[in-house]
Amino acid sequence: MCSQRNSNIMKTKRSAILHFWQNGERSPAVISCMPKISIPTVNYNIKKIKEQGTIEDRPRQGRPRKISGTDNIALGQWIRRDNESTSKQLAHKLLYERDLSVSVWTVRRQFERLD
Repeated sequence: MCSQRNSNIMKTKRSAILHFWQNGERSPAVISCMPKISIPTVNYNIKKIKEQGTIEDRPRQGRPRKISGTDNIALGQWIRRDNESTSKQLAHKLLYERDLSVSVWTVRRQFERLD
C-alpha cells in the first residue's frame, strides 16, 4: 500500500515537472519552488525528458514472469476453491487448462506472492 502511494506521489511530481517544462520554464530552481519538489528530482526528470522525451519509467531489465496476470488470477481462484491442492496438481492444471508449462517451484513462488 505504501509503495503504491509513493508511486502515485512520484507520478504527480513528474507530471508537475513536465507541465512546467512544456510551458517554457527551463530553470530547475524555479520549477522546484512552485510545486515544492527537490532540485535533484527536478534535474533528474529534466534529464529524462531531454533523453527520452517522456517522464515515463524506463523499461526494466530482467526476465519476464512466466505466469501472466490472468494466469495468476486463475491460480488464486483454484487455491481458494481447493486449498488442499498441491503445487504439483496446480502446475498440471495450468498445463492442461491454461496451456502453460511451469514448474512446481514457480507455482510455489506465485503462491507466496498471492499472500
